[in-house]
Amino acid sequence: MKSVLLVTNDFAEAREIMKTIGQEYSVTATKSPNELVDNVSKSSLLAVDHSFTEHHGKDYLAGILRNVNRPVLILSSPDAVRDAIEAVALGASSYVVKAGDYHQVLNLSIKVTLEKFKEQEETKQNIVALKEQVQDLEARLGNAGNEDVRGAPDGTNVKILDQIIFIFKRGEINLPSPPQISLKFKEMVTKGVNLQEIAYLLKQDAAISSKLISISNSAFYRGVAENKTLEQAVGRLGLTTTKRYVDVITNRSLYFTKNKRLSEVIGKLWEHSLSCAYAAQIISEVLKLDLPEDAFTMGLLHDIGKLVLFQAVGELQMKKKIGKEIDSEELFNTVDTNHGRFGAALLKQWKFSKESVDIVTYHDHLEEADSISKELLVVHLANLLVKSMGYNLAGKTEIDVEGAESARLLKLDAAMIAEVKKRVKVHMDEMKGYFG
Repeated sequence: MKSVLLVTNDFAEAREIMKTIGQEYSVTATKSPNELVDNVSKSSLLAVDHSFTEHHGKDYLAGILRNVNRPVLILSSPDAVRDAIEAVALGASSYVVKAGDYHQVLNLSIKVTLEKFKEQEETKQNIVALKEQVQDLEARLGNAGNEDVRGAPDGTNVKILDQIIFIFKRGEINLPSPPQISLKFKEMVTKGVNLQEIAYLLKQDAAISSKLISISNSAFYRGVAENKTLEQAVGRLGLTTTKRYVDVITNRSLYFTKNKRLSEVIGKLWEHSLSCAYAAQIISEVLKLDLPEDAFTMGLLHDIGKLVLFQAVGELQMKKKIGKEIDSEELFNTVDTNHGRFGAALLKQWKFSKESVDIVTYHDHLEEADSISKELLVVHLANLLVKSMGYNLAGKTEIDVEGAESARLLKLDAAMIAEVKKRVKVHMDEMKGYFG
């Protein structure tokens, strides 16, 4: 059982909190700085009430936040929200405003805070885990003179890859963090939790809340009255559609680089990934497929390995580990050849299913997969289809979509392909203002 150390000067309220969360967590309450130090190592989370901060001062709280490697949840009175926000800026994980019947959502707040902290700690281990996944690439580098590297017979793509792996091993590249709210949302829907709990989870991120409300009022979903609350927005969109947009919002934030030389490329990669997500969803709807893995999510994530590699190159340039100018053909050959392996390594670290990992690994090379699932066929076809529409790093490409192996196996004819393209275009035009 996870343990919570409740730090407060108000023991009457502490008793009420302990009653509320006592069934799910082992709770200890203290108002003594010495007891705090003694008990912090035994605790999974610190819940620090504003009364304790008021009594001991912000400097003491700042010291706690600097020196305690535990998630810290601030319990704030309505008139001390500014102080709670400052505490978050200093390093607190989150805060809860003690207004109304806040006890009802306290269990969920603690759970979300613990999971977010776990995510952050696991992210620190991502580089080590990813290094293990690319050991086969290092072996290939060691035998580069004897191996034929697909996509670059002269071996030029090894040069950049060599540097990327070296920097990964040194822990000098930041990896994307998993979209935790999106994963939690899926888990909550699976468990059948109520709308109030889902809305509370989504409210933890202001960007998600505001965009969902805006989307629910768009031409696609607009009703008689304008939605003004997140609960109204989710009610109008429905849980399935809401989940897809949460995926989009959380993944959009990953497609960022401080390197201006690569910002356009990463922007095009985002557009390709989003269009592929819509295409995969629409293909599964047109064919009335009941897929274990959500086609939209898989389409959105299929090229995550390209994002990792482009961001790695961007960081290498920013840190002057490689030159400012990189041969474009060499860079794209490196990314095209290796993005499936890197994407698979990242999804394994994010604890996605084997089916999802296979999609990321083989979406460009069906012939290399041990077994071909319908999800893999859908994403393979969606990927080709949107490239033929111009949603591609290299611009519009002439592709015989109808003649593709995935189209043949899925029995998608020319009329169906035309319908998918039309609907993808409508979605992309409509959503440009939200996820451009």
